[in-house]
Amino acid sequence: MKNVPQTIQTTYQQIKQQQNTRLELRTIKNHYYIYKAQNHYNKQTKQSIKTTQLIGKITPDGTYHPKKQKTKTTTTKTYEYGSPQLLMQLSQDIQNTKTNLPHKNELIALSIIRATHPGPIRHTQTVWNDLYPSTKTNLNLTPKNVTNILKDIGFMTEETYDLFHTLSPEGGMLFYDLTSILSSSKRLLLAERGYNPGWEQTEQIRVALAFSTTTHLPVAIDVFYGSLKEVKILNYFKAHYKGTDLGFIMDRGFTSYELLLELKKEGIHYIVPLMKNSQFLPPTIELEGVFKYGKKRVVACSKVCVERYGFLYLFKDPSLGKLTDEYLLGQVYKGELSMEEYYFEQRLAGVFGVLSDLDVEPRVVYEQYKAREEVEQAFDFMKNDLEADRTCLGCDDAVRGFFVVVFLAMRLYFKILMRLRERGLVGVVSVREVLFVLSKMRMIVEANGREYLCALPKKTEQILEVFSDLIKISWG
Repeated sequence: MKNVPQTIQTTYQQIKQQQNTRLELRTIKNHYYIYKAQNHYNKQTKQSIKTTQLIGKITPDGTYHPKKQKTKTTTTKTYEYGSPQLLMQLSQDIQNTKTNLPHKNELIALSIIRATHPGPIRHTQTVWNDLYPSTKTNLNLTPKNVTNILKDIGFMTEETYDLFHTLSPEGGMLFYDLTSILSSSKRLLLAERGYNPGWEQTEQIRVALAFSTTTHLPVAIDVFYGSLKEVKILNYFKAHYKGTDLGFIMDRGFTSYELLLELKKEGIHYIVPLMKNSQFLPPTIELEGVFKYGKKRVVACSKVCVERYGFLYLFKDPSLGKLTDEYLLGQVYKGELSMEEYYFEQRLAGVFGVLSDLDVEPRVVYEQYKAREEVEQAFDFMKNDLEADRTCLGCDDAVRGFFVVVFLAMRLYFKILMRLRERGLVGVVSVREVLFVLSKMRMIVEANGREYLCALPKKTEQILEVFSDLIKISWG
């Protein structure tokens, strides 16, 4: 390079000898810089390409100033701690199960993610990396791997039913319900045209859920073709479920009474609420006694033997009867009903019947049926909070595996609900609020391994008191 001062030249030659590599001296706006030069062969163009990298600067007095290297600063990372740690503790039954179901750690992680941050599968790895349990268990939850895991689980029908059996308590009946999940995938064989609760034909998948009357937790889930009738689904379910004392509590839409005779023959219990026009309801209602339900409600009842099917239980709820009577009078006022029709309908105001093979006190059947509302709450949680009412998975096995994850997330949800019920907090705080408030409990992890919690908001401290035995607290 011409017209370079001697002091610059001398320093440049010294640097070349020290570096023992190919260097270039450049002048930019009367400032002198040293670059390291390298040649790389491009296989596509079959040509050599030169690249340069700045390594330092020489000042006019000949002083060399190497380029300052960007040093990696020691940083800390903050993880969501409260809610995932609570759910991890509540999943101990899954962790301790000895079934042969594979991908146990991944299933637990996916259920925690589904319960805390429901969303697309493509976000699972990012969400998991922000949760504290990820510091203890390194999992591959990329979209491709998650899809493969769901396919594996969905293919293993026997293993999943073994898991359901392990999670089910001995004895006790099962609540049982069906719901429809709409599907936008055109590749799913499961998605078929069937009637939804509004009697509209849509592309859907049928989902069956079983719920224990003993633990009040979901114990089994399965998915079926959207066009299948309830009878076929129920027969399949009881053929695969390995419970020793099995029973079903149906919904009001159930009309396959011949199936009840099959269940009775096989020693499987049933509780079936009857529709208003059921053939089993007598023309006149005679009630024989009362019992107390909850703190204030008094319910009238009677029990009648029904040939072949067992017993007809009749219940009259005064609060429900008042609402029904007001509705009927309103229909008379509008001219929709005559007074004669009003008296006929009014005899059943607040009265509903239940058909069952159980020979027990009416109060027992009533409580079993009313507790079924938790099943409906479970489905509502599954379809809304867990965002499971639209599945775009393109493989039937992956859909089945997906609902196993949803099932495990529902168990976590209801375990929190049980704790709230024990503390008398149902109606005061929701499960969703618990998870949200505890998500503000953050754990700071330094590069040297030191861990400590961030300061907690007052609301988080209050919720933490309810679950303090399940969430470990470390202030560093």
